[in-house]
Amino acid sequence: MHLSVTVNVAPDGAVVLSVRGEVDHANAGELRTAIESVLTTQRPHTIRVDLGLVTFIDSGAIGSLVGAHRVAQAGGAGLVVSNASPFVSRQLTVSGVADLLGVPQSGEPLPRL
Repeated sequence: MHLSVTVNVAPDGAVVLSVRGEVDHANAGELRTAIESVLTTQRPHTIRVDLGLVTFIDSGAIGSLVGAHRVAQAGGAGLVVSNASPFVSRQLTVSGVADLLGVPQSGEPLPRL
């Protein structure tokens, strides 16, 4: 599975990590490492993880995002997910971490399982 992460600084000083591809248990560590590297080297007030070009995300990747969120908070920074694709937004909602990661709710009801 291919994953790419691009790092940019927004005009407001937030660091934006633009993620592209599939994020799963095999490469979730790469994403977390990228986030932790930004925290250590740039010390931003906010990290935005742009998941608009992510086509797949699994529980390993979600766990990495939650872990990175905790590390960011401990370091005095905020971490939010932005531009989540519909699939990613749904996975974060179903897993119960959408609010923690700042993902806006779409208003669509979840199907009963």
